[in-house]
Amino acid sequence: MSAPFSGSALVDPPLQEHLQSALKAAGLGGISSAYVADLQRRAAAEWRAQENIYPASVIKVAIMAEAFHRFAERSLAPQQCIEVGESNQTPTAEETPLIPGYRATMSELVELMVERSDNIATNVLIDVLRRERITAYMRALGLPTFLLGRKLSGSEPLITDPEMTGRNRFPAAEAGRLLELIASDQVPGAAAQREILSRCVHNEKLVPGLESGDRFLHKTGETTDTSHDAGILYTNSGRRYVVVLYTTPQPAPGGADASHVNGQLTCFMRELRAKL
Repeated sequence: MSAPFSGSALVDPPLQEHLQSALKAAGLGGISSAYVADLQRRAAAEWRAQENIYPASVIKVAIMAEAFHRFAERSLAPQQCIEVGESNQTPTAEETPLIPGYRATMSELVELMVERSDNIATNVLIDVLRRERITAYMRALGLPTFLLGRKLSGSEPLITDPEMTGRNRFPAAEAGRLLELIASDQVPGAAAQREILSRCVHNEKLVPGLESGDRFLHKTGETTDTSHDAGILYTNSGRRYVVVLYTTPQPAPGGADASHVNGQLTCFMRELRAKL
């Protein structure tokens, strides 16, 4: 096992044992990448956490962080309006107001992107924030392999993206590092970002494995062959953790998204949570 990514935490053998036990109980050891950090103890555990697994919509957390970075430096304003164009239209998980010609504020775009995983909002923000600037900011935060290379698509054929520079990269360890920074107020607008993460409407993966009184501020991601969940866990006893779980199951029949493993993600969280 490699050292934990952040450099702010020490590898913790008991936490590592809990992580691997939870993965085994959920039947995910062979198809998963995971990172867990105990923020109070500065202890961490990981399982294949730096593997290059497609991050799907979890990468939207990084785009949100760059938006708040730009708000803080006042190069963009939360109430600045952006017109939605035809070129960024793609299927998205929930109903969306973002039809061509709609004028959305930056705040509305960020909230739709994270809370409802709106792919159109994501693509508009990539145009406004610029993918190369988002990548540069993540690298400056200590995420050395992060890459926002292409826009997001809700189905095939993929959205036309003339500025594409490669496949998106945001390993579980780097997602964990960014969530640590958001959890500990080390990036601009961290409190507002936590509030947005708390309103994620997609709660079918890790959330059902929580205990009563826990809160999970998170973002999911899902394609035909990935199912992910990543967030900041506040336990009912007042402790704080970062939990990131990426999975790469076999595609479901008929090309459906990989929701068939949601129950295994829930089992993982239930097993892990019982040991925290």
